[in-house]
Amino acid sequence: MISCTEFILSYNELFAFLDRKYGRAEVDQLWDFLFKPTGKGIPLINFVRKDGVKGCVDYWTGTLTEESSEVTFIYNLEEGWFIKNMHRCPSKGRLLEFKETLGIEPYPHYCDHCDYYRSALEAEGLTWIRNHLDVDKAGCNSVIWDTKKFKGVMHMDKNTVVKEFHAADHEYFHPDFHSSMNMGIEYLGQFHGEADVREYLEIFTRNVYKPVLEKIKENPFDAISEKIRSTYIAEKAEDALEILQDDNSLTVKIAYCPGVKHLRKTGRDVSEWFSMTTTVVMEALAKAGDLDFKMEHYDVDTGAAQYRFTKK
Repeated sequence: MISCTEFILSYNELFAFLDRKYGRAEVDQLWDFLFKPTGKGIPLINFVRKDGVKGCVDYWTGTLTEESSEVTFIYNLEEGWFIKNMHRCPSKGRLLEFKETLGIEPYPHYCDHCDYYRSALEAEGLTWIRNHLDVDKAGCNSVIWDTKKFKGVMHMDKNTVVKEFHAADHEYFHPDFHSSMNMGIEYLGQFHGEADVREYLEIFTRNVYKPVLEKIKENPFDAISEKIRSTYIAEKAEDALEILQDDNSLTVKIAYCPGVKHLRKTGRDVSEWFSMTTTVVMEALAKAGDLDFKMEHYDVDTGAAQYRFTKK
């Protein structure tokens, strides 16, 4: 399993993978797939359908709090408008940090994916304009309005609300990134086949887990154990994990997968290729340590699993 706290890097790598292999237009097709307002994927449409502009405020309050954002909201529900000033985007900001620490280049058009929320807005009579002039510095702005209500002038009156959100006040933990990971894997498997799912996950592991792979070369079992433990700590699911280690093997027992648990809890369909986010990644870790890997058990309903690394 790839942690939801690592999702931004996996997103970035997926965009870059599709662009390299199939061209820029393929990335647009992925975004159409991810943001299609069906109610089964990215849930903005459910909020907008229920509460219009207020639904937008509620949706981004939840997501941007969980993403530990630096952002200002200004909105007037009576007039039907909502301004979002992103001072430091948690996604692009992290990518810029990882460029320095891991050498991973942010996908050049990364921030363009946000405009695909437009499909959910316009399905319910809203629209928006986005300012991407500062995305290279992890900043952006947007204005959402109700096309049937907003008269074209914003007023700072008794109905106008200003809210500040600060990264230091919130923990970075957004479980719904598991849904986007699941949908990205589904897109690859459905439209390009299992071989592409595997290729993408192998590239992700090589690029993103580079420091881990170096540690594995020196001390395979301890480094792999440390990586897996850190993942389940990040997911607040330490109770799901048991690791047994001896001189010749490392056995990992998973009572449930936090990603699968979240997908089931929120009514999402789990992709038939989602389990590969565990198997392919673990195979790559085993290869780095010159170990054999075997998935001994995997339950598609819960993500419960048992797998083993052994010396050759």
